[in-house]
Amino acid sequence: MTNLIQPMLAPAALDLGDEGFPLAVARLLGSKTPKTLYCQGNLALLGKPAVGFCGSRKASEKGLRVAADCATQLAQSGIVVVSGYAAGVDYAAHKAAFEAGGSTILVLPEGIEHFRIRKTLVQDWDWDRALVISQFPPSAGWKTYRAMERNTLIIALSRAMIVIEAGATGGTLHAGESTLKMGLPLYVVEYGDMANEAPGNAVLIAKGGIRVRKNPQLGVANVEAIRQAASKPLVVSSMQSASLPLAFAT
Repeated sequence: MTNLIQPMLAPAALDLGDEGFPLAVARLLGSKTPKTLYCQGNLALLGKPAVGFCGSRKASEKGLRVAADCATQLAQSGIVVVSGYAAGVDYAAHKAAFEAGGSTILVLPEGIEHFRIRKTLVQDWDWDRALVISQFPPSAGWKTYRAMERNTLIIALSRAMIVIEAGATGGTLHAGESTLKMGLPLYVVEYGDMANEAPGNAVLIAKGGIRVRKNPQLGVANVEAIRQAASKPLVVSSMQSASLPLAFAT
C-alpha cells in the first residue's frame, strides 16, 4: 500500500515577470533566478512573511521537537513556514505548521508531477494554507544538482532561515553559510548537548548565526527575534552568493 496520495489540483506555471512572481527571489538570485516556477496551491503565500527551515533527515528527537516548536510558534503568528519535503526536519516543520492552523510552502527537488501528499499529512492538509513549488520541468526526476538548486530557492523564498541541526560537514552547514553570504538573517538552535548532536551549529554561530535558545519560563524556543526579522521588508545589499550552489541537505 502506498503512503502517498495523488493531489487533485492542477499545477500552474508562474513565469518571471508575471504578476505574483516572488520579487525577492529575483532580487536575491539575479541571473540565477528560475525562469518559471511550477506551483500547486495558494499562490498568495508567496507574498507573505516567511521563514525557512533547514536540518537533517536524520535529526535527533530533540531536534525534531525544536523544529516543531519553532514552526508552531511562527505559524501561529501568521508567518509562513518554508522547507523541503524530505523526512526529518522538513517534515516536522510542515506538519507542525499545519497542525497549528498556519501555512507552509513545500519546495521540491524534482518536477511537480512527482509530488504526492503523504498519508500522514492528509488529515491536516489544506490547499488554502499550502503551496507546493518546483523550479524544474514538471516531469523532471530527482537529481543531486536539483536538490542543491532547490535549497537555494528555499533561502530566496524566506526572509530568515533557521538551522535546527547541522553536521560538521554537509548540506545543512552549507545552507547556513550560504544564507549568511546572501545577507539574510540566520538563526541557529543552541542546546546543551549540541556538540554531539549538531557540531555544525557552533560553526555557524561563530560565523554570524544568531542563537536560538529555550525560554526557561515558558519552556519553548524564544522565536521573537525571528518573528521580527520575518516581518521586515527584504533588503538586498549584495548578490555575491547568487552563483553559489548549495550542497544537498543531509
